[in-house]
Order: sequence, then structure tokens, then C-alpha cells
Amino acid sequence: MTQILTRQNYPQPQQPPEKLFTGIFLRWSALTLSEKVVCANIVLVPVWWFVGITQYMLLFLSLGIVFYEWRRYGRLRLKSPSLVVIALFAFYAYGYIDNFLISFDAYPSIDIPPDLELNPNIRIKGLFSFAIPFLVWYIQSNKVRVRLEVVVWACSVTIIQMLLGWLIFQFAFPGIMENPPRTLYAVLTGKGRFNPEDVNGWGNYLVFFESLHNETRFRFFFDHYQTAATFIAFTALLALELKNRLWSLLLIVACCFLLNLAAARAIWLAFLPAVFVRFCYIWVKARSGWLFLALFAIVSFSTLSIPPVTNAVLNIYTDTQELVGNARAGSTEARGKVYQETLERIPDKIIFGHKVPGPTARKGPSVLITEAPRIGTHSFILGSLLYRKGLLGTGIFATFWASLIIWLYNTRVGRPLGCFLVLLMLTLTSVVSIIHFTMVTSTLLCMLIRQPPQQSSRRKSAWISS
Repeated sequence: MTQILTRQNYPQPQQPPEKLFTGIFLRWSALTLSEKVVCANIVLVPVWWFVGITQYMLLFLSLGIVFYEWRRYGRLRLKSPSLVVIALFAFYAYGYIDNFLISFDAYPSIDIPPDLELNPNIRIKGLFSFAIPFLVWYIQSNKVRVRLEVVVWACSVTIIQMLLGWLIFQFAFPGIMENPPRTLYAVLTGKGRFNPEDVNGWGNYLVFFESLHNETRFRFFFDHYQTAATFIAFTALLALELKNRLWSLLLIVACCFLLNLAAARAIWLAFLPAVFVRFCYIWVKARSGWLFLALFAIVSFSTLSIPPVTNAVLNIYTDTQELVGNARAGSTEARGKVYQETLERIPDKIIFGHKVPGPTARKGPSVLITEAPRIGTHSFILGSLLYRKGLLGTGIFATFWASLIIWLYNTRVGRPLGCFLVLLMLTLTSVVSIIHFTMVTSTLLCMLIRQPPQQSSRRKSAWISS
């Protein structure tokens, strides 16, 4: 009774959170275990590239989580899977069954092209992909949170490393990477010297840039220039959310410069609309929507009603179209043929899909290209989903993607707007690109990025409270 009467019933003052930064450096002691793991893996991207295990990092991360959970708790702390997890597991299971049957030529209705290489390792590597739905399941079950500033700081370090690598390999030692050395994994497994013709084997070598048709595209520490560009654009979209405007500005400028070096048109076409959507949202949030609509009306009226303005806009559009087409004319023609013939052949096996890429796309005149790509490639939505997996596989993936966006919206408190812009960018990119490693990791990071409860309750996610 005495304890009840003397107990203090008013809230106790809370200790202020430990400072996250000391100057420009993160305070390691101020990070949670999840933040330390995420930060270390991003900062050490050049190390994973040198070792040659970048593509297996999600598998190693999953195994590390299993070991940690079993050692500390004696079990895996996983709740009942959500629709997001179920749909993603179903999608990868559907793809694995397809690959398994194709590797044994067990699909009676599928004619496998004779020149299609069937690697027996595909059955083993296919199992590694299940690490992705496992990580999604673990994030949702344990409500794992990582602060925005931690992710952006780690990405900033990697961006600086990419800039330093460009300076070193472009100016200090310009010829050292023309014959790329082997990764540590390739050395241990006895891989031979670099063969430019064996594109599928480039992952075994430290290919920092590629030179094709008198054009140099930088891959940096990734397996493809589009993979690098996705990481750079992801960093730029999150940099827009930083409160430190100097840090934000410098990082965005560096990202735009590196995007030009990567020369990935698909990422530019998706990145710019995402930035435009953000600024439109800011205008509406600031109660300046009327100003935006007024400017839009003025521009539309001027463009459509005043002949000199209309002619100028048409000339700019025509010149830009020709510039883009001529910049990489062969690639533009090839992609046009692929998309056209892919759309025409999707209805042939619309339910279950064609399962494998089709023949080369050569419909129409072929003046600019010498080796046409296969039908059902160069697009995740048209090729990987609708053409190869049919409506069944497309429906499973659409269920996952829609349920993921709904989950992100339901957990939006404390989550920056940039996470949703990243998903918008990835959706637009998937129309003209296949799914790359950094597209998967960007999605996982968007699920992780969220302020701690005490901070998010105070801020109430300023971009939502408007």
C-alpha cells in the first residue's frame, strides 16, 4: 500500500537520444543492430565486388539472420506470413518450377531453342532467390526499422568511392582496367582470362566500365551499368528528403554526374518523373496547388494556341527525339523490334506464357543493328512477366506489388516520401528493363526505412500530415 501511495504517477523525463553524427561521421554506438548491418553492407559494396559475391549478399544476409536468431532466441521469430510474403514466395516458386522443368526439357508445350544455353547450376542458384521473400517476411514480422539518415550516409560513402574509382581508373591509371582482373572468387575457382565475348561471365571479373561502339558506360562496383544507375538514382531520391540542404545538394549533384557516366536511359526516363511527382506534391502540400494549376494552364494554352510557341515546342521535341535515337541508334532500333514482336506474340500462350525467350527480333528493316536481341527480353513487364510467365505469373507478381504498396501506405507514419518515389521509379523502369540486383535491394531498403516510434510520433511524418 505504501508503495502504491508513494509511486510517482506522472511521466518520467526521457533521456535525449544519443547524437547520430559526430561531424560528418556516424556514431557507431548510436546505431541499432539492424542499422549497423545495413550500413556496413552498403559501405562495403566495393569489397563484395572485389571478392565477387555481390549477387549472393542477400543469401549471406539471410543465413546470418537465421544463425543470429537461432543462437539468441533458439528459434526464428516469424509471424504468420502476410499476403505480401505469400505472393512473393508463390512467384519465386512458380519461376523455380518453370526453370526446373525447362532444364530437363520436361515442358511438352515449350519448344526450347537449340542455341539456348541450359546451365545445370540454374537449379541450385534458383533456390538462392528464396532469400528475398524470407527477408521480406523477417522485416514484416519483426518491424525492423532503419533511419533514413543512416541509409543515406552509407550510400553517400559508396557514391564517394565510385567517384574516387572513376578518378583513379580514368585519369591516374587509365589503362589498368582495359583487361579486367579476376575477382577473388574467380581466382579461387580457376577462371581464365577475361573474354569480352562471354558477356554472361563478366561477373567473374572486375569490370569497372565497358566500351561498346565508341561509347563508355561505367558499371562501377556492380554487375551492369543499369544496376549501378539504379543504386545512384535510389540515393538521389532519398537525398531529397534530407534536412541538411548542403549534404542533400552535394549528393544530388554527385548522383546526376554518375548517372551520366552510367548512361542508362531507362533510369533517366524513370528518375525524372519521380522527381517531378515529388515537387508537384510539395506544391500541393504547401497549399500552392492553385499556382501549379495556373502555370500548367498558361503553358498548355500558350503551347496549343500561339503558333510560334507551338512550332518551337514541336521543333524541340523533334530534335530531342532525333538526338536520343541517334545517340545509340542500334540499341533504339533493337529495343523497338523486341517490344513490338513481344506484344504480338504474348497472346499465343497468354495463360502460362512461353517460358523461354523467343527467336531474335528481326521484323522490319534492319539497317542499324547486326545482332538482334531475343523476343521476350529487355523488359520485365512485357518480357519476363507477360511473355514468359503469362497471365498467371503476372497476376501473382501484381498481387505482391500491390499488397506491398498497400502495406507501405498502412505503415507510412515515420516513412519518408522518397520510399514511395523509389517504388514509382522502379515500376517505370521495369517497362524497359529487367529486374536487377539493386532494384531488389532498393525495395527491401524502402521497407526498412522508417523513423523509430518515439521520433515518428513527434513528427507524424510531416509529408502525410498536410
